[in-house]
Amino acid sequence: MTHSSDHHHQATVDNPSTIIATVPGTLGYYPHESVVVIGLIASEDTDSVYLGPVLRADLGRVRELTAYLGSAPVDTCIAFLGILVTRVPGSGAALNAVEELEKLERTNSEPLIDVLWHVSEIAHGTPYSMVFGPEPAELGMFWSELAWEHGVVGSVMASPAMEAMRANGTLPALDRNDTFSYFEPVVLSGAEEHRITSLTQQALARSAQLQVELARGSSSRPASVVHQACTALINAPAQPIIGADEPLSVAEAVPDQNSLLALATVLARPTLRDCVIGEAVRHPQESASALLAVARSFRGVIRANALSIWALVAISRGVSSWASAALHCAQEEMPEHSMSAICLEVLALGEQKKLVTTILEGCELACEKLLGPADPPMRKSA
Repeated sequence: MTHSSDHHHQATVDNPSTIIATVPGTLGYYPHESVVVIGLIASEDTDSVYLGPVLRADLGRVRELTAYLGSAPVDTCIAFLGILVTRVPGSGAALNAVEELEKLERTNSEPLIDVLWHVSEIAHGTPYSMVFGPEPAELGMFWSELAWEHGVVGSVMASPAMEAMRANGTLPALDRNDTFSYFEPVVLSGAEEHRITSLTQQALARSAQLQVELARGSSSRPASVVHQACTALINAPAQPIIGADEPLSVAEAVPDQNSLLALATVLARPTLRDCVIGEAVRHPQESASALLAVARSFRGVIRANALSIWALVAISRGVSSWASAALHCAQEEMPEHSMSAICLEVLALGEQKKLVTTILEGCELACEKLLGPADPPMRKSA
C-alpha cells in the first residue's frame, strides 16, 4: 500500500475531473489496476477544502487498504473519495474492491467512502463514471453544475499536484515499479563490493565505539565524525533530487574514502544519524545525491537510514510521493526500522510539513546537547 499527500497545493476538490487528475502528481506515478482513496481536509484558515492523505493499493490487496482505513484516525478528514482504476471493472478483483470499500463505516455508522468513481486509466480525456455515492436528487440539489456522476479526466500536467514535480525537473513515472526502481541496490563489481563490505564492517564497529564514548561523556571524536559526514554531504555533486538521468555511483558522490567511512558510520547509528539531518535538508541537491548513492550501494541499517534522510529531503522539496517510495524501500530493507515506519505513519495522516519541522527541531536540539555547538561543515573551493 502506498501513502502520499498533497498538502503543498490547494487543489480544487469540488470537481471530480480535477480530483482524479491530481493522482499521478500526488503518487509520483500513474496507478494501474488499483484502488486510490483520497481524504479531504477542511482548511483551518478559510472555508476551503483541500486534498489530504492519498492511499493506493493493488486491486488484489485492497483489504490491506480497508483494514488500515478501518483502524486509522480518520477524523481529520471530512470526506473520503475513492477511484477504481481498472480496464476490467467487471472482474472479480474489481467487484470485490467495490464491495470492500462500500461496507466501510465511520463510528456513527455513516459510509466512510463518500463516493467511488471508475476510470480505465488516469489520462487527460479518459471518461469516468460514479460506481456509488450520493443519490441523484442530492447531486442535483448541491452539485448541479458539476459532472459528478460522469465526465472526463482533466489535464494531469496542469494539475496543482504537478507543481512540485515540475519544480524538481521530473514527471510522474509510468507505473509504481519505475518509482521504486530508483532506489534499488546497484550491482557492484567484485572489487567495489569488497570495498563496500569492508567499509560497512568498519562503520558498524566505529559507530558502536563512538556510542560508547558518548555514553561516557566524551563527545570530541563523535563530533568530529559527524562534522566530516556533514562535509561529505554538502560537497557531493548537486543533482536534481528526482530528475537525474543517471544517479551517481557512490564513488562519484563521495570519492574520498575517509569521508565515505564517516558518512557510513553516522548512518549506522540513530544517535549520530540524527545529527546530519539538518545539513541534509539545508543542502538538498548535494545531500540527496550522496544519500541516494549510499543507499544504492550499502545494505542493512546504513541503507535504511540513508533512504529515510533522503525522504525527509524530498518532503522538504514538496515531493512526498517519492519520499513515500524511499521509506517503503527502507522498510523492505529493515522491517523493524523505526524511523521509516514513523515517517510513513505521519505521511499517511497528511502531516508531512509538521514531520520535517518537528524532526529538524528535535534532532538539532538533541545533537547540540549531545555534541555541543557544531562548527559549520566546510565546502570545497571551486
